[in-house]
Amino acid sequence: MMSVIKKVCIPVMVLAALLVIPGGVFAKTANTRTFELTYSVSVKDVPQNASTLDMWIPYPTSDEDQNIIGVNIESPYPVAINHDPEYGNSALFLTIKNPPAKGFTVKATYKVKRSELLTPKMNYSKESPIDNNEDFAKWLEPGKYAVMNEAVKRFAEEATAGRVGTLDKARGIYEFILSKMDYNKQIPGWGKGDVNRVCLAIDGGETGTGNCTDFHSLFASMMRSQGIPVKFEMGYPLTPGANQTELKKGGYHCWAKFYVAGMGWIPVDISEARKDISRKEYFWGSICENRIKFSEGRDITLPMQQSSKKLNYFGPDPYIEIDGKPFDGFERFIAYSDIPEA
Repeated sequence: MMSVIKKVCIPVMVLAALLVIPGGVFAKTANTRTFELTYSVSVKDVPQNASTLDMWIPYPTSDEDQNIIGVNIESPYPVAINHDPEYGNSALFLTIKNPPAKGFTVKATYKVKRSELLTPKMNYSKESPIDNNEDFAKWLEPGKYAVMNEAVKRFAEEATAGRVGTLDKARGIYEFILSKMDYNKQIPGWGKGDVNRVCLAIDGGETGTGNCTDFHSLFASMMRSQGIPVKFEMGYPLTPGANQTELKKGGYHCWAKFYVAGMGWIPVDISEARKDISRKEYFWGSICENRIKFSEGRDITLPMQQSSKKLNYFGPDPYIEIDGKPFDGFERFIAYSDIPEA
């Protein structure tokens, strides 16, 4: 079996510096975590008459929160790197003619240095008028599941009543969601970020339920209904202080960032705050280093994608098409181990 190895070396950014955001004060020194993460996807049960198999694997890249120090890719077929046209997410792309029915495996190993993202104590009086030098359109639009229906607008008005300015309104929405939702994956329908589903429960006098996708979809919908841009980021969680040396199937984690003029993008992780309410102040404006980001955005169309289906989100699972139709015959695994920091 031929192995295609791709090695990428990227200069290490200074991640443990004191963080400053205009309008705030110095934050504590950010924690960092350096680790090696192995991503493996096995394609199986390929139809005997399949002509072409296309596969997109999420490919994490460096940004203000993480530095991809190195990459090794092992694949029995040639691999290219491409990017979705709207959000710029990177993907490893394979196209295979007459794919084998027995399937195949692709493995990627990443060396990552991830930084805790801290926002200093926020000064509500230092907000600036919204600036127009950044394209916010895609961060203000509703989506297939992150809708802006009548209930969303009503909830947002209730949550922001008497509050002035972006930060104050965002805090009201943050508190509203913490009070109206439980982290619960027992009730069917969770995990899609289906805001209609959550609104029906809350409107019916019940508690909204779901996982990180559901929490941050409601946050995005309510915030956008108030004209506040919100980003959705998708990744994978790391257990604090522990390694996952055996490949584990499935799993993911997502969070959000909202934009405040004069301060930039402010992170929140509402589902983690709900799971441990004692940390609600921490996750208001901070996210820990125990994660890796794979992509951002919702309702994604990948380059060279033949089907008209938009992806609810991209990653950590790959997306596969056989002869232009979506195919879910795969298993995705992740393992990780810390690398001692100098």
